[in-house]
Amino acid sequence: MARRRGSWRAFISPVIAILLWELLAAAGILRPNYVPPPSQLGPHLVGLLSGGELWRHLCVTLYRLSLSFLFALIPAVLLGLSLGMSRSMRLAVEPILNSLYAIPKIALLPLVMLVLGVNERTLIFTSTLTSFVQMTVSTTGGVLAVDRSILEAGKNYGATGWRLFRYVLFPSALPDIFTGMRIGLGLTLVLVIAVELTAAQEGLGAFLWTAGQTFAAKNLFSAFVVIGAAAVERCYVLVTLNSGRVMDRAMLIGCHPERGKAATKSDCLAQRRKGRQGIDG
Repeated sequence: MARRRGSWRAFISPVIAILLWELLAAAGILRPNYVPPPSQLGPHLVGLLSGGELWRHLCVTLYRLSLSFLFALIPAVLLGLSLGMSRSMRLAVEPILNSLYAIPKIALLPLVMLVLGVNERTLIFTSTLTSFVQMTVSTTGGVLAVDRSILEAGKNYGATGWRLFRYVLFPSALPDIFTGMRIGLGLTLVLVIAVELTAAQEGLGAFLWTAGQTFAAKNLFSAFVVIGAAAVERCYVLVTLNSGRVMDRAMLIGCHPERGKAATKSDCLAQRRKGRQGIDG
């Protein structure tokens, strides 16, 4: 309930930015030909959406974004968990992973185009690679960051092997996994737009390129607004999952590996403190 009451605060900074933008335009500091004020941009954006053109480009971009993210999600999480649990595997794979992490993925586009050609597969593969590397690194870090006392407490409650992974290790690494998913989703959107700018006929990136070439400032800023709204909406889903009942349930499950449940969150914390005291003693 407290979250819902405080959710209105998320609108403070956008409202202030819009008001400041309008005031600067009214004062003549911002030229409407290059930076149209919100009072002009709003009706123009509504017209683009009602006409269907912007919706078409938005749907194409969201399709590529969703496909790239889903293709990367499961392999990245599985590989990250494996690297976190296996030191020998981590030593073997980490050099390649770190090299890919440091390379700007858009720089790989010419190579991918050379191998796969200029088609939809090139766009999807390049965007998938971005989120795959990010989520793999975050998942590996989440597994390595699990407190040893939590693992020992799980073993004290009879969790070993698969049960230890399912009820203790995986729930403890979930916050870092969700963080990697959130960052990976944002980076994937950036790559999708960047690839569309250079190698696509449809999508918000292609719409941005056309608007820039024709000096259509209102179209340009309308695309910026739509891209920002799409990013906020997608990230909000992940943040809700990360901070909601999914995470609470994951934490509670780790307290009773022999039963897979716990009565309350306070009961869970008390049992973890008890397990920690037993280890320290």
